[in-house]
Amino acid sequence: MHADIDELIHVKLVGDIAELLLRVDPTYERFVTYEKGKKVIYTELDKALYGTLQAALLFWENLVAFLVDKHGFKLNPYDRCVANKQINGKQCTIGWHVDDLKISHVENDVIEGIYQLLNEQYGKETPPLTVSRGKKHKYLGMTIDYSEDGKVKFTMADYIDDLLKEIPEDLSKGPCVSPAALHLFQVNESQNKLPAQAQELFHHLTAKLLYLCKRTRGDLQTAVSFLTTRVQAPDVDDYKKLGRCLRYIRRTKHYPLTLEADSMNVIQWWVDASYAVHPDMRSHTGATMMMGKGS
Repeated sequence: MHADIDELIHVKLVGDIAELLLRVDPTYERFVTYEKGKKVIYTELDKALYGTLQAALLFWENLVAFLVDKHGFKLNPYDRCVANKQINGKQCTIGWHVDDLKISHVENDVIEGIYQLLNEQYGKETPPLTVSRGKKHKYLGMTIDYSEDGKVKFTMADYIDDLLKEIPEDLSKGPCVSPAALHLFQVNESQNKLPAQAQELFHHLTAKLLYLCKRTRGDLQTAVSFLTTRVQAPDVDDYKKLGRCLRYIRRTKHYPLTLEADSMNVIQWWVDASYAVHPDMRSHTGATMMMGKGS
């Protein structure tokens, strides 16, 4: 999907990015200049550059105009990336993240009709819009499963498998029944720091765990929240704590996040705190909100 821009925008491509553009389209070679020994290409955008905030906003404005002004949908007042419309007496809901849309209605023909409208609007100058139909979908590393009535389950088994392939042998020995031990927040200032290569691996694996825990594995959040505070100068103890977390997800990779709301009127909160548990005497707070089953 494309969004037009109404202002003149120039982009400077330097080094590896310029080389990549030249491999894709060698005709840009005539625009190459050199600055500090690196290839540089100055470009002028015809379309919004995908991946930028401006591009996302431009497409949001374009899609809202198409759905609301042209086809009678109404934006959800609480989430401006959700639109609803009554079709054949039943609600049709379209939710989106950047340019990925999720369309739901009890009648498949209604969904197909909306797809055709979107494809006519956004699939003319590019290949047709890609579609995923059915009860299971892959999105951003997640498997989203609607097979059980009233429930949706999120898993990331494939993502975890790829993550585990990167683990060195010294981090993978032995099973673990929890992602962290009671001494998670304890820091030994005299402990040896990791060598540079191990520090880079620690940072890389912690970042991948952060992505995982923020999407489907809330049970990892306490351990990962600590590990993220240690990426600047991890030591041997931090490395062991990372290993425990990784061994835990190895045996629990199929654990799903299951969401099931039995009432839209009752919201429950659980909040707790541990005082002065961090080396700098800071406390740690945690909270969970639930509507029915699943937080």
